[in-house]
Formats: sequence, C-alpha cells, structure tokens
Amino acid sequence: MRKYLIVSFILFISSIAISFCHTYHGVSMASNTLKGWVVRSDTGCVYYTPDCGITWTNQSFLNSRYFHDVFFLNEQKGWILADYGYIFYSTNGGNSWSIQCMGIAKVTTRIIFLDDSCGWTVGCEIIGRTIHGGYNNSWEQIVLPYPPFSWDSLEIWGITFVNRLKGWFCAGYFPVYYESMPGAGDTWFTKGQGCIAKSINGGDSWQLQKRDTIYDFFDIKMLDTLNGFVVGGNDRTMSAVIMKTLNGGVNWQNVTIPTQAKYLRSLKFQGNQAWAVGHQGTILHSDDEGNTWALQTSPVETTLYDVDFSDSIHGLIAGDGYVLYTHNGGNTWNISNLGIEEEKEIAMVRNGQRNDNIKVFPNPLTNIATIRYVVPIAGQIKLELYNIAGKSIKTLTNEYQKVGTHTVKFLGDKLAKGIYFLRYKNAGNQSVIKVIIK
Repeated sequence: MRKYLIVSFILFISSIAISFCHTYHGVSMASNTLKGWVVRSDTGCVYYTPDCGITWTNQSFLNSRYFHDVFFLNEQKGWILADYGYIFYSTNGGNSWSIQCMGIAKVTTRIIFLDDSCGWTVGCEIIGRTIHGGYNNSWEQIVLPYPPFSWDSLEIWGITFVNRLKGWFCAGYFPVYYESMPGAGDTWFTKGQGCIAKSINGGDSWQLQKRDTIYDFFDIKMLDTLNGFVVGGNDRTMSAVIMKTLNGGVNWQNVTIPTQAKYLRSLKFQGNQAWAVGHQGTILHSDDEGNTWALQTSPVETTLYDVDFSDSIHGLIAGDGYVLYTHNGGNTWNISNLGIEEEKEIAMVRNGQRNDNIKVFPNPLTNIATIRYVVPIAGQIKLELYNIAGKSIKTLTNEYQKVGTHTVKFLGDKLAKGIYFLRYKNAGNQSVIKVIIK
C-alpha cells in the first residue's frame, strides 16, 4: 500500500508543470531624460523604454544568469548586476552588452556608480568595488570581518556613497523556513537583522553604526555626509519603517509614516522629492526631503522592489509581475505593457485554464530558495512540503492571503539531499511541483 501511494504521488507530480510570474527586480533611469531600463530576476532579460514606460524594447542578450539590479550613469553607460556576482556593462544605451566581472558574491542585490570610475556592488557579506569603471578586471572583493559582521545572518541590500571615501550600507535578513531539528524552532531570523555600517576610506574598512533587533533594512540613501535615510520593515508584522540620521549615522530615529505602509524595499531621492516602495503595492512620497510621507495610490498589490526617477515627475517602479510608470510625480501610477503577465496568470488560474501557478527558484537548490505562487482568489493558502514517501514534513504557509503574487523564502540546507514535493492549495485549486535539494 505504501509503495502504491508513493507511485501515485509521483505520477500526480509529474503531470504538473512550473509556471513563470515574471519578477521585475531592478530599474534605472538616465537623469533628465525619459529613458529607462528594467531587469528581471527570474531570467536574464533587460528592457528599455525611450518614453518612461509607455513603450518598451527587449535588449536581452545570451547569458545564463538572472539579473537583480541595473544602473545607468547617463544615457549611454550602464551596468547590470546578475547572480553569482556577474556584472555586464554597456556603452551604447544597452544596444549591446559585454561581461565585465564574474563571481563577486553568490547572492547579489545592488549596484551603484558615483561617477565613471567609482562603483560598488553588494550581496551577502561581500562588497564589490572598482575605481576604474570596472574595466580590465578592476572589480575587487571586500569581505567584511567577523566580528562585528556575522556572515550567516548578514545580507547587504543597499549601499550609498556621497563621495569617493564616505559611504554607508544597510542589511536585513528574511525569515527562512526549514525542517524542525532538536532544540530548534522551524524558522530562523524572524527577528530584526537590521544593520547599518559606515566607511570613510572608500570601502576598505567598515564601522558598525547600528544593529537592530526589530527591523530589517533594504535601502539607504545619504543626501550628504550628515543627513540620510534608511528603509525596511518588521518581518513579523510586515509593517514598514523609515529612519533618518542628522549626524552621519551615529544616531537614527524613526520617521512617522502611514500605518498602512508595508515592508519597504527601495528608496529614491530627487531634489526635495522622495519615494519609497515595498510590499502589497506600497508607494510612499515625500515633498520635503523625507521629513513627512504620504501614500500614493498604487494600481497593484504585489511586492515592489525598486524605484527610480529621472527628474521630479518621470519615474519607474519594478515589481512582481508589473512595471509601473508615472509622468506626474506619482500623482497617478500606470501599469506598463510589460507588467500584464501576472494579470494574465491570475485570470488563467481563476478560469481553470491552468493550475501550475507555483515556481521555486533556484531549483535544484543548495541552500536558500524563493517560492513564488499566484493567488487567483483571496482565501486560505497552504504551502506544504512532502518527502519522496508522500509524508508531510513542513508547512511553509497556512494563512489568508489576498489576490496577487506572493513569495516565501525556503532554507533547503537543513534538509537531507534528495527529491521533495511542494503542494499549494487554495479554495479547491491545487498545484504540486518537484523540488530537488543537492
């Protein structure tokens, strides 16, 4: 009977495919133009718009990496940061791309340039730096020391420099789920892992300024050597936080923001205007250099990962399933033609045209993976992990969720290597996919 159940379960699994809900993860605009670029983290795709989000051209090129961030210094010169620390660059507005670096960090999150020469990347506990524009293998690794920086709970997400010497980074860590072990709970890093550090020598060394036990931090912007802001949130309540400093990061204080705001992922300043975006479609705006914030109306409820503006009125936002654009400073946000994939996916699932609305990447995996799934009808959602024998070994999610695309982090290195199955259930709809841990 046991053998029959295992075979039946495997046959059921094999009949279901994995779907894509495209994740637009990084966005950049060339200053004082309508030109913008967006990259996807579920594949190596890059898109270009000449008119701030109305029309798009695919500038993708052959590569095997997923893209996490894009940065354009001007209309011609730009860089893309991919997984495993790969960096690509263009000198002709993205019409062609060349590889510039391989292997700075396994997990990568952000790339910035101060000028033609000075650039930095971040990911895990590693900082990448170039003072030669990245040419001629000029990218170098800066590995943070332990202590005070803990390699197993430090993921750097944001970095900012005000000149060639003075810079700051911020870090956070998502909760990760794994099979219960003796003496351990079933989640790690559910409390705040927020961290802020400062460098006064171009990134050669870093001084820890703040460690938080409530919040995680995901982006940081310094307006000058004294004044700056950091954004993030509480991963237990999904509430958002914005903090500011008036003394170069020695002290940080909370800024009052709307209580409806959720877990913030990106921050952009343009003169005295500022925007912050995050989970459940949150878009915040300030017109007084970040001192007061108000919600802007968002047309979506998915996670928004990145925001950029070329001037005070033209901006783009990259998120789960959508790219948004505005031509009036965010008074109205529009869904770009690139961002209709999730809407189609939800409609197909809801109409019963497909039930393969869940994806795990990377898959196979060795440590942390992301589970992404579509909720076509709001209701109780359950994600459950089974072993090869069809035994449930872990419930990852079991809660009410809204319509849209959702993600869950999963820590696979606490499980034995082998084949597992992940089942998604929602109001009678069910999907199951195979997960391989190697």
